[in-house]
Amino acid sequence: MRLSTKSRYSLRILIQLASVGENKAPVKGRLIAKQQEISEPYLEQIMIPLKAAELVKTVRGCHGGYVLGKSPEDITTLDIIELFEGRIEFDSGDAANKKKSFLDECPTTKVWADLSEMLRVEAKKITLASILEQVVSKVQEYVI
Repeated sequence: MRLSTKSRYSLRILIQLASVGENKAPVKGRLIAKQQEISEPYLEQIMIPLKAAELVKTVRGCHGGYVLGKSPEDITTLDIIELFEGRIEFDSGDAANKKKSFLDECPTTKVWADLSEMLRVEAKKITLASILEQVVSKVQEYVI
């Protein structure tokens, strides 16, 4: 399973927004694009679904920009992945060309369903807050 660049960049962008803190000034799109090394039009393509899902908010005006729409504790990697990739679900094969009774009896169908659910459960455990904690602890290791 390979994630799209939109999923990968959106996680990086959300981490960037979370790292400035909840009470800080909004981050300009131009700055995000520069720091993430992506074009501003591509950034906007990523921000549209993030705003629609209320993971990001736009602040208008000369001091405007982007801020998190939710607390870092409430944004999970599952939210991000499923926003851009759809529901995490391993496909057990080409069900359209198989008889339903065969798929119901196939022992691998449950394996793929179980793996899909395990991945969803684990991705839901990883929040922006937990990622930031790891980053801070790594930085502290280098400073000490």
